[in-house]
Amino acid sequence: MTGPILITGGAGFVGSHLVERLVADGQPVHVVDDLSRGSADWLPDGVRLEVVDVRDAHGLRRVVEQVRPETVVHLAAMHFIPDVDGAPELARDVNVGGTRALLDVLTDSPPQRLLFASTAAVYPDRTGPIAETCAPAPLDVYGETKLEGERLVEGFASASTTVVLARIFNVIGRRETNAHVVPDLVGQLRGGSRSVKLGNLDSRRDYTDVRDMADALGRLLAADVNSPSTFNIGSGRSVSVAEVVRVCEAVLGRTIDIEADEQRRRRQDRAELVADAGLLRATTGWEPRWELRETLADLLNGAGYDLQV
Repeated sequence: MTGPILITGGAGFVGSHLVERLVADGQPVHVVDDLSRGSADWLPDGVRLEVVDVRDAHGLRRVVEQVRPETVVHLAAMHFIPDVDGAPELARDVNVGGTRALLDVLTDSPPQRLLFASTAAVYPDRTGPIAETCAPAPLDVYGETKLEGERLVEGFASASTTVVLARIFNVIGRRETNAHVVPDLVGQLRGGSRSVKLGNLDSRRDYTDVRDMADALGRLLAADVNSPSTFNIGSGRSVSVAEVVRVCEAVLGRTIDIEADEQRRRRQDRAELVADAGLLRATTGWEPRWELRETLADLLNGAGYDLQV
């Protein structure tokens, strides 16, 4: 992997960390982002940013013709569940229509590798670690749109283009811009509160530090894999919201009172969502470096979030 890399959504939460990781390796990176959630300030010096909506086929074509990328990473999407549920047609337009627009443009200039950022939301509601062999059965609009995106991207696989699908589980860390449970919790605690308002405390999720997520994606870009291939990315650890609060208590050295807030409860919530990432480990040698306590300490002690709510 030595040629130009194009990353859609590259100025966002996961994208900007992936860009940092690739630039540190000396890779030439170009970013497409509409900056609706991301920030140009998060990109390293020298990274070319084109402010283009992923649905804008004309804008995408102009960028692709200029960059001629050997590798494309498609991260751009609507993924915050309340936003998706509140505007399902817009979500389909961005997540499916944007993917289709990108693939249409790439048909004339196919990259050597195309990595599509999918989601664990394509899986059914079940407990225990989920492997890639589990048949998809999404519960919500977001999962449906990403599964449709997977199928579009799989159809793009060819002798000249290796397609990789990355099913991402929950990611936490710096630069998160959506009010998921961890940034919501951290935001309340960094305001000095000794009590927090939360929804469902029993929901168990697989939390992976965004720096580990960027490392996993970077490894998949370089790995020798079949095409198309699907990989889960997650720590393999299942942690409840209540347990996250207990870790925050340990970091801060104080007791945290919890107030139940029905407005923060999702109407449809899985009991557990945790990855079996054995295939990723066996293929790339990836192991998460950052423990949950380290990530939360980093956030609580000053890194913070840039919530847009």
